Amino acid sequence: MVQQAPFEETTHQSWLSRLGNSFFMALCGLILIPFALALMWLNELRNARQESILQLGTSEVQQITSKSMDPDFNGQLVLLNDTDAKGQSDLSDSRFPMVSLKGLRLRSTVEVYQWEEKKSEKKSKDNLGGGGTTTTQYSYSKKWSKFQIDSAHFKQSGQRNNICIPGLKAGEQSLANETVRYGESYYMPTDLVNQLSQWTDAFDLIKAPVKFDSYTFEKSSGQWFYHPMRNAPEVGDVRVCFEYVPEGPVSIMALQCGDKIRGNAAASFMPYRLVNRGWCGTLSGEPLKEALLAQGQKTATELYEEDACRTGPFFYLCCCCNLITMIFARASPPQIFAAWHGHLSREQCLHELNVMGMVLKWGLRIVSWLLLYAAVYMLFEPLIVVLDIIPFLGKYISSGVTILFITAVLATVVISVAYLFYHPLIALVCMAGVGLILGAALGISRLL
Repeated sequence: MVQQAPFEETTHQSWLSRLGNSFFMALCGLILIPFALALMWLNELRNARQESILQLGTSEVQQITSKSMDPDFNGQLVLLNDTDAKGQSDLSDSRFPMVSLKGLRLRSTVEVYQWEEKKSEKKSKDNLGGGGTTTTQYSYSKKWSKFQIDSAHFKQSGQRNNICIPGLKAGEQSLANETVRYGESYYMPTDLVNQLSQWTDAFDLIKAPVKFDSYTFEKSSGQWFYHPMRNAPEVGDVRVCFEYVPEGPVSIMALQCGDKIRGNAAASFMPYRLVNRGWCGTLSGEPLKEALLAQGQKTATELYEEDACRTGPFFYLCCCCNLITMIFARASPPQIFAAWHGHLSREQCLHELNVMGMVLKWGLRIVSWLLLYAAVYMLFEPLIVVLDIIPFLGKYISSGVTILFITAVLATVVISVAYLFYHPLIALVCMAGVGLILGAALGISRLL
């Protein structure tokens, strides 16, 4: 990476200007708080459903062999882990069609050598008057990037990015083999194939010259193809690499279903999801299989429609919840629909599903908590600016400790209420903890 000496810019903002901006920040905070609370609530709902699915799946999954397909297993959660996944057609890259490989997935990455601007700010507050001074430092460096960096908005005008191959865009493109066979009679859908991500460098497999239009890329000693080939890259130079997921042993846990393309002689897979099983699980046998198949073939839009709030005025009041519900329905609906590399046992597959659920649950909890903290901080921004004119008081309020405490209590209350519906014992423990924290805070404030 080539760096250039940075330069600094200093600006001053009056107290009145800060106060005006703070009211806009407070408005943004009011808008952001419902989204943060909705994300907390719906994350707990999604997690509770996922845990229920895993409990049912643990007891209902059937381990079968891929050597022969039994249509009686259509509508049942199955595990297959005894053979290899094999692509039935060659993979060809859309940008570089001369690159054609055997495998399950193919990915090409185009990087451009570009200028990158980095900005760092250092803020200081005036001792009197509540104003503030901001010193901004801009630094520039050259680097390979798979993102097109727009240099038109750089603070300095001396750095300009370009690409030496017109029409070629930086970034990744990937595709999955449209026909992946598993054993004698099973075929993997594309959504399942896309879960396999054991990428392998395809550099040594590419024999034909790599070209884009009339521009030819040259092989280097590493995994990249360069245009043009130089001892030291210049701004606008391009390089590309290719990776693929090879055929090999795969384990699948999903709902078995019929293959609409190949008829009764073949089978495929779809997601295993929650269905209404009636009081005390009275729905069983063929009716249960039909219900699971009907639920498994629903699209993300249909899953969203099931959970969206559309009753009277609540649709408008719950727009935040509906937006997050739509995201969950498309990105991570509660289900069992997974494929892994290797021959994994039943216990290993269930463990992987539990780990993935735990990572997603806690990741979204942290994200929602950070969003809530940012929203509450923005909401209190006018008060912070007003108190900044009192030097010995403003610095303690603006430090964020008070807001951090408020956010922690509010987040714990929301999660506790959500757990009250699905995990009452954990909810009561959390609420007791909130009570102890509030009691301790009140006691300390009285002593002070």
